[in-house]
Amino acid sequence: MTYLKKVLGDAWVDAEIFGPHPTHLLGRWQKKDPDNIWVPYVEGLAKFLLTDNRIKVVVKDLKRKLKSEFVSTLAEMETAVFLAQQGFVVTLEPTAPKKGPDMVVVRDGISYFVEIREVGLSWEDERIKQVSNFVFGALESVPSNYSVDFTIGNSYTAKSPQLKAAMRVVLDALEIVKNEKIEKATLYYVHPDGKLLNRGGDMSRGISETKEKYREIVAKADFVARFVDLGEERRGTAATLSRKLKSPPERVKSHERLKSILIDKCGQLPKDARNLIVLDVSEQFMLSDFSIETALYGDWEVQLQQVSEPSEPVGETTVRSNERGFFGQTARVSAVVFHKRIVEHNEIKGLWQVYPTNRANPDTIRLDVAELERFGEVGDRRRLSAENLPNQPR
Repeated sequence: MTYLKKVLGDAWVDAEIFGPHPTHLLGRWQKKDPDNIWVPYVEGLAKFLLTDNRIKVVVKDLKRKLKSEFVSTLAEMETAVFLAQQGFVVTLEPTAPKKGPDMVVVRDGISYFVEIREVGLSWEDERIKQVSNFVFGALESVPSNYSVDFTIGNSYTAKSPQLKAAMRVVLDALEIVKNEKIEKATLYYVHPDGKLLNRGGDMSRGISETKEKYREIVAKADFVARFVDLGEERRGTAATLSRKLKSPPERVKSHERLKSILIDKCGQLPKDARNLIVLDVSEQFMLSDFSIETALYGDWEVQLQQVSEPSEPVGETTVRSNERGFFGQTARVSAVVFHKRIVEHNEIKGLWQVYPTNRANPDTIRLDVAELERFGEVGDRRRLSAENLPNQPR
């Protein structure tokens, strides 16, 4: 840990990464698995930042941020290393101690200002993640030949009395299905005292009138666990978890959250400059291309050519944005880059996708294809680059 020690200090690294009771995320990774890939990965980033002459960094600022804002600082370190490898000269915190962009990068005499934001989980996603960790932790040391598929309602939060009570009922039910060698069973739970274990799987909708109390439990259950025999015993009980669908279904609003984050970041960037925002979406497992494009460009509308009579064939359709997305609201940002780190073959890699502005106003600085491709993969969005604008001279 030569370079992390140069940044964080020997005593801190020994206590918080290799000590018996670490509180820092790096230390928790190390304690869980001494052969983990994350600590060496961060050490490699620190080495690059401290030794590559294309990067200018103030070590005391990096030290402070690594200790207190590790996840967001990790995204900044990855971005700085990536852009240096792309041929940019990178200066971190160029306006410190005043507010400003996270970095300015220069190539071929042209400056670009970059603001970086790690997009963490929403409150609801964080709730599901924490509940999953609690549930899986309760089952990983319980030997059985069963898997348990959980569906939970909105009122369950990690380590709450309600969730703890439900898991006690689950463990009791697991003992029953193990002892009776039941192939399939479904547990319905209504906090605090309604429970029903149905041998054979989900309860039939046609419950007889003599079992009205069962009908009520099934209807009200917001915690359901489905047990399936896997055929052979394992050291722990396998589990999956999903949230209970709302009725009526609600529209997915991840695009609105993204747009709000982007708007909030605009204030850090200077006017009349080549500005980019990098969003680290490594935690966003379910983020779709639709959500990204809707957040940036607005809703897509299909326009049909007008016909004069019913028998006249419809011509080619035109697809265009309604320009109610992020780019439609600001002239200050030339492109947004989505970064995601992935683990492949025990190696951490970064994916970088570039989304150029579609704003054609004269107050907007648009980047050409060569500029855009220095920041990541552009794909079919090259049509939005400066030289591919409609009615532009070739």
